[in-house]
Amino acid sequence: MVKVKVCGITDLEDALKAIEFGADFLGFNFYPPSPRYVAPERARQILAELPASVGNVALFVNEPKEKVREIVRYGSFPGGRQAFYGLQFHGEEEPEYCRGWELKVIKAFRIKAQESLNGINDFPADLYLLDSWAPGYGGSGAPFPWSWLEGLRADRLVLAGGLGPENVQEAIRRVRPYGVDVCTGVEARPGIKDHEKLKAFILAAKGA
Repeated sequence: MVKVKVCGITDLEDALKAIEFGADFLGFNFYPPSPRYVAPERARQILAELPASVGNVALFVNEPKEKVREIVRYGSFPGGRQAFYGLQFHGEEEPEYCRGWELKVIKAFRIKAQESLNGINDFPADLYLLDSWAPGYGGSGAPFPWSWLEGLRADRLVLAGGLGPENVQEAIRRVRPYGVDVCTGVEARPGIKDHEKLKAFILAAKGA
């Protein structure tokens, strides 16, 4: 069954609802210019209330490695419990930057043209998140042509970009990805989820 990642978590109730509805991963955005940015202190408060079964992903954009490590350490709890399952790098991080992390690495690629996918299979990451290109480092809220993904290893792809309750099943049938990622498609406003849309998205994805 496809995995579901809900990104842009800034609120405990949203996090708990996503888990209740069946989300596998939650994304915490540590890129300060983003309207979905969550301060490390706030993220820690949320993470402390979440079950260990959920995979939490920390998102960064072109951050120095030591800053990433600092936030990851801050998300650790007594007894050795590590709050984060993985790291998502959403900027221009080079292959060497993505090597050597103790956590899973998700490298995001912002797809502007089919050529944006060149060499993706050789990039040192556990998973590849494919998002639509937009100025800056947010998504456009619109899907890119899924036909561009033919020939890629779908079992390592996390599909993002313009997904919502109305089209996620078609996306999964077309691409057969490891997972799907949603943020703006289930929001009431930036950083706050619409729980009805969130539930509809996760149920549709899991039912595809």
